[in-house]
Amino acid sequence: MIERIRNKNGNILNGLNEFLSSKLFPFMTATVSLLCYYLGLDIVFIYYVGITGLVILLFCDDISPLITVLLFMCVLVSYENSPSNLAENAPYYFQTEILVQIFIVIGLLGTAVIYRFISTCASGRFTVSPIFFGLCAFAAALFINGIFSDGYSTKNLVYGLVMALCFLGIFTILKDNLSTSPETFEKLALSFFALSLVLVCELTLKYLTCEELFVDGNLNREHLTFGWGMWNTMGMMLLICLPSTLYLAGKYKLGFIFTVYSAFLFAAVWASCSRQAMLGSAIIYPTGLIILLIKGNNRKINIGIILCALCVGVSLLFVFRDSVFRHIKELILQLVANGEITGSGRTSLWKGGFEYFKSSPVFGVGFYSDLYADYLGGFNGFSGMSFIPHMCHNTVIQLMSTCGIVGLITYLVHRVQTVISFFRNVTYDRTFIALTMLSLIGLSLVDNHLFNIFPTIIYACLTAVLCASGKREKTK
Repeated sequence: MIERIRNKNGNILNGLNEFLSSKLFPFMTATVSLLCYYLGLDIVFIYYVGITGLVILLFCDDISPLITVLLFMCVLVSYENSPSNLAENAPYYFQTEILVQIFIVIGLLGTAVIYRFISTCASGRFTVSPIFFGLCAFAAALFINGIFSDGYSTKNLVYGLVMALCFLGIFTILKDNLSTSPETFEKLALSFFALSLVLVCELTLKYLTCEELFVDGNLNREHLTFGWGMWNTMGMMLLICLPSTLYLAGKYKLGFIFTVYSAFLFAAVWASCSRQAMLGSAIIYPTGLIILLIKGNNRKINIGIILCALCVGVSLLFVFRDSVFRHIKELILQLVANGEITGSGRTSLWKGGFEYFKSSPVFGVGFYSDLYADYLGGFNGFSGMSFIPHMCHNTVIQLMSTCGIVGLITYLVHRVQTVISFFRNVTYDRTFIALTMLSLIGLSLVDNHLFNIFPTIIYACLTAVLCASGKREKTK
């Protein structure tokens, strides 16, 4: 059937393939994403994801453009249609007509994924690796989260399956269908760059249009919310775009333009008011700059830009020192309550997660525990959807609590395997993939990004790229 369509519509499909594989596609996707966000046309972007995803899965030999589509799914939910308690708390995604269309799109994409997997196996392209086996074990641990514990329900099974599919399923379908040429890394970096443009645009407009953001000269970050996330989500998304921007700065002849932009992106991370992203950027950005100056092009120009940006930053900091230091002081004070460091409630969650681990140390208590009701007074979280469970805001404690020692060990094995995979073939391209992964993994030590669906998908995509590019190319 697919071959008949290929034969009858060869020219059209070749044109689509060429466009989807072009450097223009990420920017086209960014434009559609931004328009749908501000016009409240979420379902239109869902159809865009469905149609482009189907074409890529069914007709593209290299399905790396699918990563672009998956990236922009993270910013799909518009503010006016968001079910979040911190946005409009809208019923949009609970309407029957919307749910039916979403399930149809998911069903079609799922069918295309199964077809692609079967065709990959049939053609002999399917391969196994230590990372694959490690992810299989980790996915199994996620799937059986909380089994044999008191209060275990089918909800644990369902969310465990979703997590397993996000980690293992996406990795499996991507790893054997990716080109690992320099052009693939370049287009992937352009996708993150295009995503950063959308994020910076939304953050800037929020600062310009939200009247409640500044009150009596104070910045209230509680109003830095978006349909798809809050300030911490925005900070994380901006941070994982930084390495790709610096990668492009070192690749192009006029790459110093990206160096200039990276300084603005770094400032945007701080403007997100996410403490963990601010701290992460203080580590990731200098590391990326060092790699850029050692391995990238335009070394002298980039040094000049960095020095100029540093001077401008110090000057602005001096001019607005009272406001800046007052805001930073407030962010730090929010970590303390009654003279004790609480991490804005995180220490209570960590304590609760550890107590749950002690009550069920082998397989954990599952994702759906009463953690927040017990330790944070029943706070309902950001998503506004009961399907998304409450988290411990720390990857290690989250796994100990939900999946027990089985989940923790399988995750640590997977983590060691990814580190080994990177160091077996250290290249400029793979270094920035690893730096992006490090950004996401690092922030997940004080937040719950790694077990939220969309960031999990990003992580799986990056892992697939790292695994697919792991073999050293023979030097002639």
